[in-house]
Amino acid sequence: MIMDQSQNQFWNLLSKKLSNEASPQELQEVEIILLNNPELHHQADLLTKMWQQEAKKNKVGSEAAYVRHIMKHKDDFFTEEHHQDITVEDFEKPSFFTKRRLALFSLVAFTLIATGVIYFLTQRTKSASVAAEAISSVATKNGNRTKLILPDGSQVWLNAGSNLDYNIADFNKEVREVSLNGEAYFDVTKNADKPFIIHTKKMDIKVIGTAFNIRSYNDEKITEASLIRGSIEVTLKDRKDQKIILKPNEKISIANEETQNIVLNNGQKVDVKKDAKSVPQILVTDLKSNPVYNIIPEIAWTQNKLYFEDQSLEDIGPMIERWFGKEVVIEKESLKKVRYTGNFENETMEEVLSYLKLSKPFNFRFENDTVVIY
Repeated sequence: MIMDQSQNQFWNLLSKKLSNEASPQELQEVEIILLNNPELHHQADLLTKMWQQEAKKNKVGSEAAYVRHIMKHKDDFFTEEHHQDITVEDFEKPSFFTKRRLALFSLVAFTLIATGVIYFLTQRTKSASVAAEAISSVATKNGNRTKLILPDGSQVWLNAGSNLDYNIADFNKEVREVSLNGEAYFDVTKNADKPFIIHTKKMDIKVIGTAFNIRSYNDEKITEASLIRGSIEVTLKDRKDQKIILKPNEKISIANEETQNIVLNNGQKVDVKKDAKSVPQILVTDLKSNPVYNIIPEIAWTQNKLYFEDQSLEDIGPMIERWFGKEVVIEKESLKKVRYTGNFENETMEEVLSYLKLSKPFNFRFENDTVVIY
């Protein structure tokens, strides 16, 4: 690579060449520099093409204005301690450089700066693209549920309004890591050498081979992990030193926000005294099946059943919204705390709401993709 002094000499000679002011000896010197520095060919060719294009567009009367435009935009790339506005008169004073050569030098500087910036942005974009391409994301819209098989053979059932992300390049090398926002049922292939880790908003769950359900919607009050078989190790995001081991048929519930009581998604309530100084953020309880319907509430959705037990309409609304893919708006504030129990499988959204209103009355209407409860 040529040194800065030689580089400046090259641009000086090139500007004289393009301005038709170079002597035969100077033209020969340009060719020698290009011969010894092939990396300059591309920039020289690019500059020559730009100069030829601008020469056609810029006549004598507009040449100085063009130079002023170039010099004005140099401040987009550099910050100087002192600035001076450039006027047309500034360039009309006698100088070693002709106006065309000064314009060319400005164009050279602008081109080199722009080339550097473009190269930097291109490389950064490529790096970001490579990183993005390595992330596999599976998402389900409201009203849909899906099943997927991960590269290690583990099976995942993804509930409505959920997404699962994992890095294809790293998955199943040393560990098996995924990130979940929403609800998913996992049946993990056993591999003691490669732990399976699920990251959620409130907790990380480490397993070897087991079946369990995780419910972690960002817009819900509770994050839950329900263990069906095997064992899982739960690490809380805000208590890294505390690990909780769940046994089969146990569930851990974590409040996403400070609250005076926790109502679990199966309707079980855990009350806190009003004068309590601390609020329980973690609860470990047993899973309880419903003998009437012969289902475990936490995994009823995997059997294509919309089930809720003694839950408020405020909490049921998002469940119905995700299940049927229509927005639910509860206009009447007093209705939000009314509690319902229901078990549905093939019913439509209208049939579900009609059934619920028989128990504790309310009205509803459909407005395009929204149902309004009042």
